[in-house]
Amino acid sequence: MNKVFAFVQKNIGESFFTIFGLFIGWKFVLLIILWLSVIFLPLGSGNNFLGGGVERYSLDPAVFAWANFDGEHYLSIAIFGYKDLEQAFFPVYPKLISFFSSPFQGDLFMAYFSATFMGLLISSTAFILAILLFWDLVLIDYPKKVAFWTLMFLLVFPTSFFFSSLYNESLFLLLTVASFYSARKGRWGFAGSLGMVASATRVFGILLLPALLVEAYQQKIPLKKFLWLSLIPLGLLGYMVYQWQTVGDLLAFYNLQTIVGNQHQLGGVLLPQVFVRYIKMLLTLDMSNILYQTIFLEFISGLLFFILPVVGYFKKMRISYLIFAFLGFLLPATAGSFSSLPRYVLVLFPSFIVGGVVVANLPKPIKFVTMSILFIWLVVEASLFFRGYWVA
Repeated sequence: MNKVFAFVQKNIGESFFTIFGLFIGWKFVLLIILWLSVIFLPLGSGNNFLGGGVERYSLDPAVFAWANFDGEHYLSIAIFGYKDLEQAFFPVYPKLISFFSSPFQGDLFMAYFSATFMGLLISSTAFILAILLFWDLVLIDYPKKVAFWTLMFLLVFPTSFFFSSLYNESLFLLLTVASFYSARKGRWGFAGSLGMVASATRVFGILLLPALLVEAYQQKIPLKKFLWLSLIPLGLLGYMVYQWQTVGDLLAFYNLQTIVGNQHQLGGVLLPQVFVRYIKMLLTLDMSNILYQTIFLEFISGLLFFILPVVGYFKKMRISYLIFAFLGFLLPATAGSFSSLPRYVLVLFPSFIVGGVVVANLPKPIKFVTMSILFIWLVVEASLFFRGYWVA
């Protein structure tokens, strides 16, 4: 056993054990939060979006609680294919779930159970791979101390539990980090191909195109390597063609946003208007209302992820990173609301690097207080999500 340990340590490095230890600790904490929330927290009153449906959730909340809200849509697509009003959910993640779970489907309960289990396995596997690669990406420009605190900031962020849920955040993070990592290492074929899959996983994937074009320009690569980046939009374009063939609307994923997220508006809304709207809500809404904590989290997420790229600019972060981080924040914000933003920002890895730089250089007492607040917030938000309360 000691020889095996020494071999792994030599060939993978001590960083693997640090990262894997952080992942296991984070996962264990989330399982404890789930267990306690099921015991002590009543179900939300609007429980129509419980994972697997109310009956299946009640039979096994330890499994289906991870698939609440949007997880229900991913399960439905994986099991039954696309139905009306589900085109806002991009295909790569549910199709992966369908591929791996279909051999184990029997009756309806087993179909839901196997799809949920495989979806959670895909999410967790993608996340551990993503943070391993993320660590190496950070180390290209920063010391290990910053890499450590970047991951800590990501893991204790109040909505980080979505990385372990039946959502596509983990898969998308893996694809975007891997695409940037490939670009930084000069592997432009991989960068473009991974970007193509990312743009078929979430609409945010298209933002890799301007970001990596800037990266390619800064690296002064030859024109033939630039052409690999033309692959990135093909994932989105392929999904648009599929929507045209099935529902007659190339932009169904966009036009349905007002239905799947009723606070969103079609067209653009100026960012200051969104901030003013949230300030008014925070000043007028009763703090005892359960929605207040959601609105407060959305406002803080909006403010923080607007500021972090600005701080990154002054700290000389790579322009390609800043473009991805700022456009990734701006794209959902200009829909007129920060609704779901606390989840959307999870994949904006450059902002977490800036956060890691800031946290790494804080005095120890302030660092402890900051991370403690984030951890407590994570406990609250995860508990609410597991029991059917809207978080993001």
